[in-house]
Amino acid sequence: MRLRLHYKVAAKLSVNFMVESEMERLSYHQVEAIKAEYGLLPEEYLRWLSERGWGEQESGIMLYSGPVHPNEIFGEQYPVALKEVLLVGDDMAGYSIGYRAANIGWQFVGFDSAGSELEIIEEGLSAYLKS
Repeated sequence: MRLRLHYKVAAKLSVNFMVESEMERLSYHQVEAIKAEYGLLPEEYLRWLSERGWGEQESGIMLYSGPVHPNEIFGEQYPVALKEVLLVGDDMAGYSIGYRAANIGWQFVGFDSAGSELEIIEEGLSAYLKS
C-alpha cells in the first residue's frame, strides 16, 4: 500500500515523503513534538496516531501524520469555515476531517470542499475511522 504524507508534516517528523508500508505509528517523541507545536489536542487522536498509525485507514480515510493548517492544503484563501480548524485527514475526494478549537474544547468536524460549512461529527474520530 502506498501512503502519502503531507510534505510539511514529513519535514517536521523526519520521515520520507512517500512511504511503502502499512500504516505508520508515531513514536512517543513524535507525539510530543506535535503537542509542543499545537498544544493540547484530543487524546483520542494522539492515541490513534501512536497505537494504530497514520495513512489510509480501513474506512478509506487518509489520516495525516500530524495536524495541518488549512492554508497548507487550500492556500492563503482557505474557506472561512476552517478558520479555527486543524485538519487531520481526508477522504481523497474533497472531504476533510479535523478539529475545531471551541470554548468547550476540541470539536471533531468535517468539511466538504464543494460546500462552505463545517459539519460537527458527533461519533468521534475512532468510530468515524472504523465506519
